[in-house]
Amino acid sequence: MPSPSQGLGKGEYRPAAQGDLRSPCPALNALANHGLIPRDGRRNITPDDLKDALQYIGVGFDIRHTLVKRAFKVHDETSHVGLRNPGQVNEAGIPVLDLDQTGRPHAVEHDVSLSREDRALGDCIKPDPDLVDSLILYPGNKESLTISDLGRFRKRRHAEQKAKNSELSFDSTKHKVACGEAAIFQSVFGKGVFYNLPTKYLKAMFQEERLPYKEGWRPRWIPVMFPELLVLQLVISHYASLT
Repeated sequence: MPSPSQGLGKGEYRPAAQGDLRSPCPALNALANHGLIPRDGRRNITPDDLKDALQYIGVGFDIRHTLVKRAFKVHDETSHVGLRNPGQVNEAGIPVLDLDQTGRPHAVEHDVSLSREDRALGDCIKPDPDLVDSLILYPGNKESLTISDLGRFRKRRHAEQKAKNSELSFDSTKHKVACGEAAIFQSVFGKGVFYNLPTKYLKAMFQEERLPYKEGWRPRWIPVMFPELLVLQLVISHYASLT
């Protein structure tokens, strides 16, 4: 039986098919849905695959190198670094990952997601339609989400999960990680000097896990690098403060 991906070129969109593996991150899933990393998300994603895909959407070499290096380490339960299992390599001996390993416990995945339920309360891999709708509707009658909006939404999500999840695990370190993720998303998909994020881009990314080409998005000419990212992270963290 032919693969659903047969005949599709790199960059063409196809939503995940039955049996494909996906992650808790809509951006990573979009990369797979466009064939920028292996579409099935299975045991064949190499460090170079992920670096090339991140470069394509405008992530700078310093961020790419750091993220990929940490992700492809063998997982350590003490430091919570790494996603791979021991000996997880391909036929050439190159380290590889399954896409769903980004959601493994005690690693990069965390509670208080923008679009996923906490692990203790439900599915932390698949998007929760109600949470996605809340994010998309958060700007109200505005057509875009500002940096401060995103921070305030993160703060609201923390209050919601704190009230309903007695097993909530979300300390200051995870807060920084979550704000860093939001900063990468806003810097890659936001428009203009204020990084306003059009709601039509949010719909494409969170509802369809599709890069918003049809809505007018194009990859950045100048890649986002750590100095720019850290400023955005600090701003989002300010508005999302846990106190």
